[in-house]
Amino acid sequence: MTTSIDRLIEIENERAQTMSDPGFQQWMKEVGVSRIYRNPEPIHRARDLNAEYNFSKLFDKRNIFSIFNIINN
Repeated sequence: MTTSIDRLIEIENERAQTMSDPGFQQWMKEVGVSRIYRNPEPIHRARDLNAEYNFSKLFDKRNIFSIFNIINN
């Protein structure tokens, strides 16, 4: 399914009109929509990156001096 650029512009205009409607804004306040939603993607990416990294290398006693040298230089 392909959506034309003209239709995408219409959709964006409809969205802007809806968002500026005082009744819609009041409904959003009553329901608490803006406070409910949180984008989980950054949390998932951070977990994935942490899972890929071996943190035990940082706390290996043999490497502790090299870490201090990197930080201090």
